[in-house]
Amino acid sequence: MKNIFKIIRADLRHIKTNVIALCVIIGLTVIPALYSWFNILSNWDPYGQASTSRIKVAVVSVDKGTSLEGTELNVGDTIIDSLKTNNTIGWQFVASSDEAIEGVYSGEYYAALVVPENFSKNLISFLSDSMEHPQLKYYCNQKANAIAPKITDKAKTAVQQQVNQTFIDTIVSTIAGTGDSVIKDADKETGSLMDAVINRLTSARTTLSTYDVILNSMLAITDLTSSISSSSNSAAPQVYTQLQLQQKQLITLQALVNGNSSESLNELSSALSNQMSQIQSIMGSLTELYSDMNMDVADLSAAIKLTSGSLTQTKELLSDLETKLDNAIDTLNTITEQDTYGLLSEMLNADANTLGDFLSAPVNITTEQVYAVKSYGTSASPFYTILALWFGGLILVAIMHTPVHPAPDIPADAKRYEKFFGRYFIFFAVGQLQALLITLGNLFYIGIQCYHPFLYWVACAFSSFVFTFFMYSLTVAFGNIGEALGIVLLVIQVAGSGGTFPIEVLPNAYQIIYRFLLFPYSMDALRECIAGMYRYDYIKNLAFLSIYIVVSLIIGLFLQKPFEKLNHMIERSKEKSGVML
Repeated sequence: MKNIFKIIRADLRHIKTNVIALCVIIGLTVIPALYSWFNILSNWDPYGQASTSRIKVAVVSVDKGTSLEGTELNVGDTIIDSLKTNNTIGWQFVASSDEAIEGVYSGEYYAALVVPENFSKNLISFLSDSMEHPQLKYYCNQKANAIAPKITDKAKTAVQQQVNQTFIDTIVSTIAGTGDSVIKDADKETGSLMDAVINRLTSARTTLSTYDVILNSMLAITDLTSSISSSSNSAAPQVYTQLQLQQKQLITLQALVNGNSSESLNELSSALSNQMSQIQSIMGSLTELYSDMNMDVADLSAAIKLTSGSLTQTKELLSDLETKLDNAIDTLNTITEQDTYGLLSEMLNADANTLGDFLSAPVNITTEQVYAVKSYGTSASPFYTILALWFGGLILVAIMHTPVHPAPDIPADAKRYEKFFGRYFIFFAVGQLQALLITLGNLFYIGIQCYHPFLYWVACAFSSFVFTFFMYSLTVAFGNIGEALGIVLLVIQVAGSGGTFPIEVLPNAYQIIYRFLLFPYSMDALRECIAGMYRYDYIKNLAFLSIYIVVSLIIGLFLQKPFEKLNHMIERSKEKSGVML
């Protein structure tokens, strides 16, 4: 032990009396901290509004719009208006689609969103016979940057959600608004859209019964007129009177039909109205013709038969319409007796805007954050902190000598293990200074979130000790090969420690070696301090990390001698090359 302390004092004296060595030690202490701070700050909030608002995305709408139940609908304009109040992306509102697309190809914009001219029309095409799926055109420059497309893709998704919400809002508001107008015009006591519709249909059915009585009367008059016309010309005044009476009844029936023509079953109602118009025209012509013919009844027999046939067809149409109305009323009455009718009635009687908002987003997700972290930079800090500590240990073994060379103030009889521990002290001390500076900078300069600052420093200090001891042992045992192994381990751990991406998404090879690496245990210990502790995870991570202390002792104390000749041979070969240190 005495020789170990002598070696430590000698190393400290040499550094103290050598300005260059002191400057190198300061540099070795500061550089890893700078490496950590720069990386954490550069990743502090890459997905926040302050950062993403600088990413330019062109937007243009050439949507011509359409109409729905008298309501003008232009979803393209709605999208543009919505994005003008959205600052999460640097939206660039350009004049034409060609300008937007060209900007993506030139690199002026990371992406472009184009709303085509038939977008609104296609959006409601499901109401017509030919349904067209609406398409937003999205152009993304994948060459410009690896992360930017991921950010702009989120913006694309947000626009798509906005379109869906606008669509549902518009459709529901139109339907609910129509229902509301029907209710206002219906019986005020019912207060129900379904009851109002049933009342309308029942009223129409009563009116049709009146039509039926009138048609039967007209058919009877027509039969009488036909009989009179067949007898003799002496009955001419009676024929003329009956023709005028039929024409008046037709005018009355036509007015009744026209007065009740939205109701539902409008196709059949329209046919009935047209039939009435045709009969009225025939009867008017018959009256004029009969008058012009000087009331010659015999010549009108064929014409009256034609009128009777038209009235018969009209009665058949009327009977068909009555049957359809009866079926419709029965169906609606059956629906009102079902449990689901209450829910439907409440929906249709609800406020149109409220209903539209609900249906466009029927499910709300309440997020309960577990171990909440306030910024992406804080989340990324464990990886960059541990990476900086490993990097600090690596430059130590690359710049500082691990062998203890003979000197007046170093005992000549110092044993191998005494030299090993005596020289390691300077590596340990500089490593601890690195860990302390990184910890203080992360906590007080950068201001990362940390619930347990003292334990955070303990984790950094312990990680630095394990890292420096492990790389020191590799270099003592294997020389330059040990330094190279430290670099190889750095590369492997950067890629496969789960520092940036979850280990589950990495190749299988990394998932296998993951548990044998040092970085994961150190990072997890820091995460416990940053976001909150779970039982004994902090202690377990440091315990797993301490296994490498034993591994380092075995390498440094027991493998040094067997590889000593090989290391000397490599050193001589390097010197003979004339180009290697």
